[in-house]
Amino acid sequence: MQSVESQPLRQAFHRVLAEDVVAAQDVPAFDNTSMDGYAVVSADTLRASEAAQVRLSVSGEVSAGKMYSGTLKPGEAVRIMTGAPIPIGADAVVEQEVVRASNGFVEIGTVVQPGRNIRRKGEDVRAGTVIMHRGTFLRSAHLGVLASAGASSVQVYRTPSVAFLTTGNELVEIDSIPASGQIRNSNAYSLWGLIQEAGAEPVDIGTAKDDKHELSQKLREGLKQDVLITSGGVSVGAYDYVLKTLEELGVKQKFWKVNIKPGMPFFYGVYHDANRVVPVFGLPGNPVSTMVTFLQFVRPALQKMMGREDFEVVRLKAKIEHDIHKKATKRHFLRGIVRNEAGGLIVTTTGTQSSGALTSMAKANCFIVVPEDVTELKAGDEVGIELF
Repeated sequence: MQSVESQPLRQAFHRVLAEDVVAAQDVPAFDNTSMDGYAVVSADTLRASEAAQVRLSVSGEVSAGKMYSGTLKPGEAVRIMTGAPIPIGADAVVEQEVVRASNGFVEIGTVVQPGRNIRRKGEDVRAGTVIMHRGTFLRSAHLGVLASAGASSVQVYRTPSVAFLTTGNELVEIDSIPASGQIRNSNAYSLWGLIQEAGAEPVDIGTAKDDKHELSQKLREGLKQDVLITSGGVSVGAYDYVLKTLEELGVKQKFWKVNIKPGMPFFYGVYHDANRVVPVFGLPGNPVSTMVTFLQFVRPALQKMMGREDFEVVRLKAKIEHDIHKKATKRHFLRGIVRNEAGGLIVTTTGTQSSGALTSMAKANCFIVVPEDVTELKAGDEVGIELF
């Protein structure tokens, strides 16, 4: 079950509403003007024209935050500023740019229709109506609407804590000089960014060597969080201990291996602890495979945990700029660069599609998705893309 908490409005930015929000009062709370000008009785202008201008006496002025103390009578006008309440008796506002004002009078040379430049009470929000529904992802405009309705705090879904563990004897810290056979631990940084981008809270539990005892200690630590992600050690190598260790710790496998490239040795399981259920995702260790499987499987799961209902990937069609050949059976996620050219979308790959070529992700702005049964695409063929 998704956890819920109350947050002050500013702290609710980029969170998801956990309940409908009902307006306590109308917004705006009173009729007001959308323009600087003169509040008038529209009937006074019925015979107005450029040749026969109507002359009205200016009986006062009202600014935003103030109320006009009197009642507007026929033959009078009140100077009024944007946002100010409409004086009693007035039913229109004529813009100051289209009138001539001097010596306490204003001349109007056009017929003014009732309601002109007036924002009516409750025009934006009616009291008692739902102004925002549960499941809404709160962006800046949503915060403004909630603020206008007086919602100083709101109920939102709790942000899950996501532990991530990188594994492998070959990994060294990024400020180290790798020895022969070693690589810098880029996955720890890619995963931190991916979890942040998904809106969750990353918890780095470090790196584990390909050692069962060390792995067990680190994985136990990770299972204390809401979600656990591992990178590496989920294939069939002699030192791929992650799956076996997870099983020994009580993680129940739901599936292992998916029919995609890159990223086939992807694992998903769940861990039950009292009233907690911890999703566990085992990602391949190759840097691109790590990112592809996160984006395809982990990110949607995290966003659903956070109450998101609008997290669908943007899928479009584009024309491929060059030939593509692949073997059948697997769905390929090629890293691509899409651009708009003469009103149509054109896409090209970033170059090498090796699962270790992390620059292919840094250059890309989309995935080119080649279905399982497609083995060849010719330049100019239409292909599906997923925008980052």
